Amino acid sequence: MRRLGRRWQSLHRLVYAVAVLAVWHFYWQVKLDTLEPLIYAAILAVLLGERLWRRAQRLKRRAAILAAALVLPTGAVLAQDLVLTPFSDHDRVTDIRHAGDGSGRLYIVQQNGRVETLDAEGQPLGRLLDLSDRISGGNEQGLLSLAFAPDFGVSGLAYAWYTDVDGTAVLSRLRRDASDPGQLDPASETVLLSVPQPFRNHNGGRLQFGPDGYLYLSIGDGGSGGDPMGHGQNSGTLLGSVIRIDVDPASESFTIPGDNPFVGQAGADEIWATGLRNPWRMSFDTLTGELYIADVGQGAREEINVQPATGAAGRNYGWNTMEGSTCFNADSCDTTGLVLPDWEYDHGLGCSVTGGEVYRGNVYPALQGVYLYADFCSGTVWGLDRVDGAWRNRVMAQTGMNITTFGQAEDGRLLLAAVGEGVFAISDGEPVDEPPFRINAGLNDAWFDPATPGQGILVAVYPSVEQVFLAWFTFDAERPPEQTENGIGDAGHRWLTAFGSFDGTAAELEITLTRGGRLNQATPVPEWLAAGTGRLVFSGCDAASLTWSLPEAGLSGQITLRRVTRENVPLCETLSAVDAD
Repeated sequence: MRRLGRRWQSLHRLVYAVAVLAVWHFYWQVKLDTLEPLIYAAILAVLLGERLWRRAQRLKRRAAILAAALVLPTGAVLAQDLVLTPFSDHDRVTDIRHAGDGSGRLYIVQQNGRVETLDAEGQPLGRLLDLSDRISGGNEQGLLSLAFAPDFGVSGLAYAWYTDVDGTAVLSRLRRDASDPGQLDPASETVLLSVPQPFRNHNGGRLQFGPDGYLYLSIGDGGSGGDPMGHGQNSGTLLGSVIRIDVDPASESFTIPGDNPFVGQAGADEIWATGLRNPWRMSFDTLTGELYIADVGQGAREEINVQPATGAAGRNYGWNTMEGSTCFNADSCDTTGLVLPDWEYDHGLGCSVTGGEVYRGNVYPALQGVYLYADFCSGTVWGLDRVDGAWRNRVMAQTGMNITTFGQAEDGRLLLAAVGEGVFAISDGEPVDEPPFRINAGLNDAWFDPATPGQGILVAVYPSVEQVFLAWFTFDAERPPEQTENGIGDAGHRWLTAFGSFDGTAAELEITLTRGGRLNQATPVPEWLAAGTGRLVFSGCDAASLTWSLPEAGLSGQITLRRVTRENVPLCETLSAVDAD
């Protein structure tokens, strides 16, 4: 979506234009009517030639990709043997997302305002959304990103970032269609934020829900070239920044997290990081919580900034004082307070970085923890990771394609999309068969929801009787009706317990509330009151979700769970492998 013309495209169009002008010049010089059919034939030949040549180049690249897959060795495979398998033929793809609802579906976001639904194998299932009637889709504008609420399976909420017909960048909330759960309803749209764009480039960015449950959005500097309005170093505008907001639907719009770094500064409440030029793609490492921001450079450097999971608020990445680690348009500059890139490359290797994803799946061990990204101009795909604390960057593939975005499937697989080529699934040689996962005693641990810190769950699995027990400490909105006779904790703090049988990866639970009893005092036996039901689903040794309903309290929802520590993960993996045998 940036610099959409390849160098060969520009050269070919120049030749085409010269040919047309030459023919017309000859015509007007001799002014012979008999030449008119010849002129039309010449123009048609040039047009057809360009189209056929483009098609031949596309087929050539696809054949090369398939040929590379066929000649891979069958034994241990180096990371450089990256395989791209055609997945779908959608064009002008700006984002690839999943909803995290257990369906395995993928959603292909297109610049023209449409979002198509595919199953896990790439088969079409229909259209999720059509915003084409309110989109300005030229240049670097259009529907640029889509994100699903972490509890989409329950709430049915999603968020879109697009350029409207007036050229303004819009963040809006959409709801699942009540009459068709396979679609989002365009009529349900609520505009949360509008950001005027002075130019038609650098409109882009990506929506991402962070591990803290807040919505993050990267926004370009407003475009043109060189940041003529100085937005990158102006914390009074959202342009050239990453913003962070709380889109809890209890609010008609959104609220500002209290720990945002510029709360109280005019125009800066939403800002999380500044000093960015065109952060077209960013993504969170789903394991570490680190935020990878790929920022497209001006004429010299492309950069990747990695924000730590904690303590990263208010970083200034330097644009337009800096371009990468070099001063922009100056021999020297003041770098005080600026954060230089974690990784960068110069324009000898490309001209426009396309940020990607960190692989955290279990099928391709050689890719584990590797951040895959690309260059739009050169088509090179790299893998960036750490070895003994130092960054290591390797060429993974030379595709010759204009790669616009990467995406992640619900099972951790990675995909990429390229202009005029479609969507490709990424693999690394022969997959490793993953043993079927089953609930086991290695899951016994303390778990929490990163989006709602302050509450937690203790899990106890009893494999011999296939039962799961939970102790859930809740607070605020999740608490059941106040029971002051418990005598423990504040009015907003409650313990719920739950138990039930499990099968495979899921446990069906009855949720209870304990009434009566006081700590360290002789009292009657406490009562267990039925409070509701829950379903606990583990998607591996380090991830789970709990869907719950407390009818009497009028409360329900879904939370995502992670371990407080990962010390028991190896035990869980070992027990899972033993169960598989």
